[in-house]
Order: sequence, then structure tokens, then C-alpha cells
Amino acid sequence: MLTSIQMFANPIDVSNKILESKKIESIMYVGNSFFYYNNSLHNHVSSIVKNHRSNQTLKQRSITINGSSLSWHPLEAYLNNENIGNFRIDTANDNEYVNIEDTAIDAVIFMDCSLCPIHPETNESFHENVAKYTKIIRAKGMEPILFMSWPYKNKPSMIKGLREEFFKAAKVNNILLIPVGEAFHAFEKKYPEINLYTDDFRHPSKEGTYLAASVVFGTLFNLEVKGTNGKKGIDAKTTLKIQEIADLTVKKFFN
Repeated sequence: MLTSIQMFANPIDVSNKILESKKIESIMYVGNSFFYYNNSLHNHVSSIVKNHRSNQTLKQRSITINGSSLSWHPLEAYLNNENIGNFRIDTANDNEYVNIEDTAIDAVIFMDCSLCPIHPETNESFHENVAKYTKIIRAKGMEPILFMSWPYKNKPSMIKGLREEFFKAAKVNNILLIPVGEAFHAFEKKYPEINLYTDDFRHPSKEGTYLAASVVFGTLFNLEVKGTNGKKGIDAKTTLKIQEIADLTVKKFFN
């Protein structure tokens, strides 16, 4: 079993705590292709929520632009648009149009481009945009949540820079950080034979998306994923390994 020191070399105080006082029932994701691969991260999170014994409920909306940085998204326009999510087409009931009156958002999970936090040309704007997003989201009475992206498969040393910049951004802005990058790093070290990546060494495979979703779930609800049903196409043994690393990551990161 990985220890805290093995998972988080030179750990930094990120002043992060699980959301114990605020009930999160609706989320907007704002990001890029790291979110939308494999039929979208939010659908994997939904699957875990539905299969978990805790009876949690979670409404989700994902807004993504391929290759995007935070500066590409008109976040304030998204949050002011009450039409986003105001209906759905019920495919299980003869494509019935269903009106949704409550389009409120409790929290926004957001991420920058995968290199933006550590690239010399975008590092400054990463911190500026995290601060900007945090202010906009809090002004709406919502919870800002930063998604920590992962190092590329062929550049594992990226974890050092990602840690430094994400931990700094979380601490400076006093926001929750979802440690997905830490989970990827820990999983790669322990199970290198299981591929979390597509052929480009950057985007997530179905296993990678499921690991990310498991960490998101654990961070939001302070609950273990282990024991829930896995995803179609991922065998039971691999599912268990993913769940165990996700649970250990969340536990070590927030305790």
C-alpha cells in the first residue's frame, strides 16, 4: 500500500478540506477534452452516484471546448444563462420533452488546459484565471472547485510542476482541489501495466476517465468508491484497483 509520503513527495499545505458543511446536489463542469473523452466525465460520476449505497443525488451539466484554457470560456455568461439545463428529452419515454424549472448550480468544477499551469507562456494566466473564476463563482453563491489534471504518460516528471502550481492556486484562493493528477501518478507507479491513457499519452482511456470520476465522487461526498459497480468494458480486477487507488488518494490528500 502506498504511503502519504510515497504519493505526495514534498507535500504542500493546500488548506483543503472535504465539503463537510455544504451539500452539493448540482454541478457545472467547465473544461476541455480531458472532460469529454469516453462519453464525458460527468456521466461516469453519475454512474457512481447511482450505484452507491449512500442515496446521493447529483444533477450535472458539462460545458467543454477542445484544447481550451479557462480564458476561452465566458463563465459569467454560462452562470447567468437560466436556459442551460432547462429541459431534457426523455429517450426512455418516447422522446418526451421534460421541462426543468430548477436550473440552480451549487458548484462549478473547472480545469485549465493540461499544460497551462506549468507552461512558461501560460502559467501566469492560469493563476489569474483561477482567481477570476473563483470570484465569479463565489459571487453567485456557488462553490468553486479546481480539477487537478494529470501528467502525460510519457512525461511523468510533470507531476512535480503540476503539484506546485495546483497546490499554490488552491491555497491562495482557498478553494477545494480535486486531486485527480495525484491519483493518476500513484496508479501509474503501482499498476504500469494498466493504461490510463489513449495513444496520444495525454487523453484518458476509459480506465483513466473512471479513475478521474472516482476521485471526483470521493472528493465531493467524502465517501469510498470501493464496492460500487464498475463501468462496462473494464474488468472486475481492474475496477477494484482503480477504486482502491481513488479512495486512498482522497483519504491521504484530505487527512
